[in-house]
Amino acid sequence: MTLTSPLGVVIRALFTWLIEAAGLYLMLRYLPDVRIVNWEIAIVAAVVIGLLNALVRPLVLRVAANLGIIPFLFVALFLNGFLVMVAGWLIPGFAVDGLVTPFIVAFGLAAVNTIFTWLLSIEDDDLFYRNVIGRLSKGRRSDGDMHEPGTVIIQIDGLAEPILRRAIGEGRMPTLASWLAVGTHKLTGWECEVPSMTTSAQAGILHGTNGEVPAFYWYEKRDRRLMSSANPRDLSSVQRRVSDGHGLLHNDGVSVTNLFSGDAERTVMTVGTLIDDEGSIRADPQDFYGYLLVPYNLYRGIAGMIGEAFVDCWQALRQKLTNVQPRVRRFGLFTLQRGAATVLLRDATTWTVIASMYQGHRIIYCDFLGYDEVGHFAGPETRDAVATLTSIDRQLRQIARAAAEAPRPYQLVVLSDHGQTTAPIFQSVYGYPLDQLVREGMDQKPGVRTTSMRVSGGRGEPAAYIRAFVNQVAGEPGVRGRGARRLLHSRRGAGVLDPVGEAIQREAADDVEIVVTSSGSLAHIYFARVPERLSFEDIAVAYPALIPALVAHEGIGMVLVRSEKRGAIVMSDEGIRELEPDRDRVIEGKDPLASYTKHAPRFLCQLAGYEHSGDIIVNGTFNPSTNQVIGFDDLVGAHGGLGGMQTQPFVIYPSDWTDTPPELVGSVELHHFLMKHTGSAAETLTPGPSPTNDGPPQSPRPFGPPRVASE
Repeated sequence: MTLTSPLGVVIRALFTWLIEAAGLYLMLRYLPDVRIVNWEIAIVAAVVIGLLNALVRPLVLRVAANLGIIPFLFVALFLNGFLVMVAGWLIPGFAVDGLVTPFIVAFGLAAVNTIFTWLLSIEDDDLFYRNVIGRLSKGRRSDGDMHEPGTVIIQIDGLAEPILRRAIGEGRMPTLASWLAVGTHKLTGWECEVPSMTTSAQAGILHGTNGEVPAFYWYEKRDRRLMSSANPRDLSSVQRRVSDGHGLLHNDGVSVTNLFSGDAERTVMTVGTLIDDEGSIRADPQDFYGYLLVPYNLYRGIAGMIGEAFVDCWQALRQKLTNVQPRVRRFGLFTLQRGAATVLLRDATTWTVIASMYQGHRIIYCDFLGYDEVGHFAGPETRDAVATLTSIDRQLRQIARAAAEAPRPYQLVVLSDHGQTTAPIFQSVYGYPLDQLVREGMDQKPGVRTTSMRVSGGRGEPAAYIRAFVNQVAGEPGVRGRGARRLLHSRRGAGVLDPVGEAIQREAADDVEIVVTSSGSLAHIYFARVPERLSFEDIAVAYPALIPALVAHEGIGMVLVRSEKRGAIVMSDEGIRELEPDRDRVIEGKDPLASYTKHAPRFLCQLAGYEHSGDIIVNGTFNPSTNQVIGFDDLVGAHGGLGGMQTQPFVIYPSDWTDTPPELVGSVELHHFLMKHTGSAAETLTPGPSPTNDGPPQSPRPFGPPRVASE
């Protein structure tokens, strides 16, 4: 017998009701406004509350979903307490007085349910509510062939292959471990390009082109405009540039909590598609119906965010007491972002994926952010960051179980877009930021006085998704949208779309001489008052001391510029190398790229050719003995440049896709690999050739989740 069999479901329901009855009885001691005559009444009350949640809640939320997101969220939040009040009216011997107490009871029941089912290893995956979502999804079912296997692709943001293998070896990810042990899936690494960050990599995976995105923040000199990967308006312009209508998700696909759509027909919290062609903000309350249908999800999310705040405070204190280095301050906004990324966004993503599977969509792509967020602040190799993978593994298990219940068979793929490398912070090590070093190098020319602006890009990815959700709340037309915008103090969402911090940065960009944007260990230096891209020769004439100062600094491992005579060249304090394909060679001293992979010259040459790359591009010094790289953001987990695990993501794919592990270099090659084996390439009018040599195309294999050892 398993817990998903009919008898197992009944046993789980009995356990759950008994736990909630115990919770109600315990609340009698601490809540004077709750009265329960005896244990029998407590059990009856728990059953009635459960039935009301199961029968009434779906109907009420179905109606509330038509009122807009703000009313929908308020109804979902307060419905639990209201149903507790109803149970008090219906059951003799059970009473809940006051207006606040029912909601305290509802919150307490959610906490008791979550804690005790975990302690008793019931692992309640809300099977009943998944079935309800499945029945309700029939009215929105895809028109596709339900006999054709579908695909769910789960991205674990920022997770390097070595860290994944470590987590599996330590027993932190039993679901993935069981897939690999049984043999239904294979794990291989791939190498992402530079910049090694989500904006560029996900554009490549989903659309087959990187869109010439040079960094998390970048500066467009001709328009004197600072662009941000956390800004929906900026990403919508990139979305239009990379989209050709034939992306990975173009045929009956769903994009959930991504930066780009992959040309999906349905997008949920996808930053690049928040703005439609008319400039309006897309919003659909139905997108969150599946998540909010489960009565305890929102309460669990709120409790989880509070719990994550306490966990982070303890972990930060532990790092300080044990003198973990490198270390960064972890309090403040990060605590909120961590809770949102590791609890609310994670759970909302899972339930949206499940609802999309029950609707039978052909291909679904989602992104889990928690590890990347904690890795930035705690360090990617720390136990704080690695511990987040256990909760992500539980989400994979839940998705796998739902795959077995969906109207079409599904195959599952798990991948990452980049990794992270532990990074001592440039300013902490040397006592001043990179822009000061640049300014001093420029000021050595007589009569030159420079002003600079430094923009750090490491803190924005989870904020982009939070902003995506808030935009969906604030962007509705009419009375509903106006009410949401009043609550958010925003005119037509402008304050949310273009936050004050970024508005100040954009205004400052009009007055500065140099703009320095950083993404982990990679930084772009722009001479803002010159609309054209400056060559190496131009810079050497205008600021003769600058490039030598950068090359000589021990915190800068390489300097990348474009020469009028030699094309892209990379320099270090040991040598110079040309990068153009027809003359890739070391021209002076030792190879500055000797510590990196054989593909690094191609990646850097490509980056140097982007229209909006900096006039000078620098990468922090990489130490192979410690596997650490100097980072320019105020974060100890770096990605964006070269050095260490930041360019070492992974992909876990069904074993029958290929007998030989593919050698995937760059996100575009991964795009072709996925297109070939998910059936997307067959629907594309002008498919690109697959760069992998792994035999003839095969039909996708229906996925049945292997049993986890603990069952």
